[in-house]
Amino acid sequence: MDSLKPFDPNDIDETLTRVATYGGERYLLFPFISAVGKAPKFDSISYVIDGPSATIEDLLALSAMVRQAGENLGWFISFNTPWLIKLSDAENIKRTSQRRTPRE
Repeated sequence: MDSLKPFDPNDIDETLTRVATYGGERYLLFPFISAVGKAPKFDSISYVIDGPSATIEDLLALSAMVRQAGENLGWFISFNTPWLIKLSDAENIKRTSQRRTPRE
C-alpha cells in the first residue's frame, strides 16, 4: 500500500470511469477497490446517463455520489485505481507517507 495517495472525488474524469449498457440503460461506472471489510474487493458506484458517453454534468453527479460514499472513510488512489479505506487505515497511510524520505 506504499503507492496510495490521497484522492479527491472532484478529480474524477473519463480516465477513471467506464460506460456500460445493461437492461436498456446506460451507466457511468466508477470502479474501485473497497478495503473497508475483512478483505479488499472490487466494487463500483454507478450513475444512469442519457447519451452514449458521459457529460461534464454526469461526471459531477457521479463525483458527488463518490464523495458521499466516502463519508467517514478515505479515498486514495494507486496509479489509476481508486481505493476506499477506513479512516484509521487512512491515517496510518498518511503518517507513513509523510515519514518516507525521497530517494536519492
